Amino acid sequence: MGPRSRVVEAILVMLISRPMRASEIAGVLNLNTRYVSSYLSYWKTRGYVDYDSGFWYLTPKGEAYARSVYERETRRGSDEYTILAQKLLAEQVKQTIKDKTAQARESSPGQPLPFIASLKGKADNKLQKKVETAACLLNSLKGSISEEELEILMTLTAHYTRWGTTYMYLDQLQEKMGADYAWLMKTLRELQSKGLIYIYRDPKLGIRIGFSRNLKQQLENCA
Repeated sequence: MGPRSRVVEAILVMLISRPMRASEIAGVLNLNTRYVSSYLSYWKTRGYVDYDSGFWYLTPKGEAYARSVYERETRRGSDEYTILAQKLLAEQVKQTIKDKTAQARESSPGQPLPFIASLKGKADNKLQKKVETAACLLNSLKGSISEEELEILMTLTAHYTRWGTTYMYLDQLQEKMGADYAWLMKTLRELQSKGLIYIYRDPKLGIRIGFSRNLKQQLENCA
């Protein structure tokens, strides 16, 4: 099974054009270099990318997948791989902690966040309130957590906005993010240590990941 994360897809699409350094990819996508390197290292073990003399490049398997993403996203050929990569990443972390988040909360209460843009035009008053509350919550966390941690909380918050529940099961979260299990658990434990989530092992249903009491309180304060 190939990557499902928009971050990974954006990175692989960028590498169609030429081999690149992790720092170069990070600069274009406005991400932390260590964050990008962790993704590349993981997908190297899966055979999608390889590394030589400081540069990352696609393997045949990785190129086939990246081109399938490209073909999925556009109907005609183009060499604007960087533009496409940025488009794929539009739903991710940076968009929620910059101006659009503040705008969604303060100046344009009717405008949904990018990561729930699919709800546009379908939201009733109750759903719209969840949108604004989610924007407020993510904005309140700005600067206090890492990009990796924020990506997880974005996924949990998007799930809350759509379904109204403040938890997901680990297998759902891992599949949704296309994440490496070891990386995901490490980051989840960091969030747990900050008092933002809980990790509960349900003997019947598996590991459940949810908002902590502290985070639920912040959610209520935003409501």
